[in-house]
Amino acid sequence: LELKLGVDPSWRAASPGGEGPADIAAVVTEWALCVEYVHDLASAREPRVERLIRLRTLPEAVATACSTTAAHLRSRHPEHYERTAREVEERLAEEARDASPEDLGLIDTFPFEEDAVLRAAISGLLTDGWRQVRGWADARLAGGSFWLRDRARRAAWELLLAAVDLGEAIEQAGPTLSVDHSHEAAMERYIAPGAAVDRAHRRLEQERWAKRHADLPHGRELLEGLDALRHAYRIWADEWARDYSVLCCSLGFLPPGHLQQRSLFDEVVRPWAGEPGVTALFLVDALRFEMAQELAAALDGQAATAVHLKGRLAELPSLTAVGMNALAPIAEGGRLRPIVQGSSFCGFRTAEFQVTDPQSRHRAMESRVGGATCPRWTLREVLQRTPESLRRGMSKAQMVVVTSLEIDEAGEKGIGYAVFESALQSLRAAWKLLRDAGVRRFVFTADHGFLLLDDQTIRRTPHGKKTDPKRRHVVYPEAVRPTGQVSVPLSELGYEGVEGHLVLPEDTAIFDVGQGQPTFVHGGNSLQERVIPVLTVHHRAAAGGGTLRYALSAEASTGVAGLHCLRGRVGVVAQEGLPFGGTQDLEIGLRAVEAAGVLAEIVDVRDAERSSGGLLARVGVEFEVFFRLVDYYFLV
Repeated sequence: LELKLGVDPSWRAASPGGEGPADIAAVVTEWALCVEYVHDLASAREPRVERLIRLRTLPEAVATACSTTAAHLRSRHPEHYERTAREVEERLAEEARDASPEDLGLIDTFPFEEDAVLRAAISGLLTDGWRQVRGWADARLAGGSFWLRDRARRAAWELLLAAVDLGEAIEQAGPTLSVDHSHEAAMERYIAPGAAVDRAHRRLEQERWAKRHADLPHGRELLEGLDALRHAYRIWADEWARDYSVLCCSLGFLPPGHLQQRSLFDEVVRPWAGEPGVTALFLVDALRFEMAQELAAALDGQAATAVHLKGRLAELPSLTAVGMNALAPIAEGGRLRPIVQGSSFCGFRTAEFQVTDPQSRHRAMESRVGGATCPRWTLREVLQRTPESLRRGMSKAQMVVVTSLEIDEAGEKGIGYAVFESALQSLRAAWKLLRDAGVRRFVFTADHGFLLLDDQTIRRTPHGKKTDPKRRHVVYPEAVRPTGQVSVPLSELGYEGVEGHLVLPEDTAIFDVGQGQPTFVHGGNSLQERVIPVLTVHHRAAAGGGTLRYALSAEASTGVAGLHCLRGRVGVVAQEGLPFGGTQDLEIGLRAVEAAGVLAEIVDVRDAERSSGGLLARVGVEFEVFFRLVDYYFLV
């Protein structure tokens, strides 16, 4: 050891302990760690502890050997490494006191090094030091720091990385919408780069929700930095909303026909449904545009497949009763006849019937498409069937309608952060099942988007009695425009047979309706609420058969820190073709199926990777997933 690592008698003499194997191991480990630490310091930074100064002059070969030994101990003997490093750190108080990220180098040999960088990264949130914080976070989350084996410390870095994503997105999007000449230009500017800000904001709030129980290091300071980003996001969202309100007041709130929601069915869905084969129409309540971008990216890359995502503008007010019913082919001469009871929109009427609910909406679509049958399934019903069962159910159909309420319902209950990603995963799973059942054409769209709020930045605007308005709009008999609000006659929205004006906040504020602290709202005129996705997927060839069949085995394991644990493995159970074309990673979701309203919330995985809404398990490799069960009703 003296020859290999350069351990000298004076170092041994100064170290506590005897001559047994454990004592020798402690001395060697301490020496290797100290040499690695000293040689990893910046060239201009001298050690503060006198005992370490002479280590700077050791030959390069010795320093390399010590660093290799330290890396081996971190990898193969982590408990011994951690225990020794913490003991040695107690004797390096001067080093820890003067530690700064600029001086510490690339390797976190001791805990105080990782902690110094973490504190600097948290401070960077308040100074917009996005580039530096990203560099630190990327390096550590990619395995660059031994100390992130502590789940709470890893959680802090994951939050920091999500915060950097939001800060950079706001910076790239710019403070204002900067468009004043057309609805289409405003929508395109929102699609890129505005939607990226909303996606980063949603993901950061999801991370905060998922880590709400974690005992985060420097938790108070970290949450202060995250709160600062909440305020920065709200300022950005308000400015863009005001700019769009000004544009609408100038050009009108009803966009040109090719951007209107009311013409989507006849212009997009009906032509496809007239072609041979089945077209699947997904009506996803509150599928915000940025979420559809995420879905489109997941579906893209398939062989002989064309994926296109465009936007349209939802009808006002941006509610389910308006937007979802307007997706049915009920416009006459480009105009709609809304059903308004008191101040509530309930749907629309035509000369033949009213469209106010899923049944009447489906009937209107079915009458326009024709065909012997037109199945209507919920997303859950699709996920519970096999491709063979779905194929039989569509045997005489030209179109199948799939409805999804998961995003909107979870958002309204205040648990959207825990459900949004799993809802997207369910949409991908339903697409795959229908694709395997023979469907080649898919259309995904929504009734409206939404705003995400928080209890720190939410602003309530009074408007008469608290029972008069809805959260993001109010129907008024006369033309009024109080400060901070905009007004539009219902007739200018292309609505017939109804009088009055629609009054909306010009920014992201909500009207005071005397109810709780909502985190999920819609009904207003912001681009987050109005820009809806029109995602089309066209497979030019039938789905290819896989050459392998897989099975998932799982069993309960010992939980930790109040979390449940499952140990599982994906294995190959049958070979159905040539020995190639198998999948190395399979996406797995976790659902609570025996009790309505219970959410299986994944907290961590081991020997697998997290995916949006689930985990990616490598075939043949045993994994563990840690989760908690959360009762929707308890949360509400």
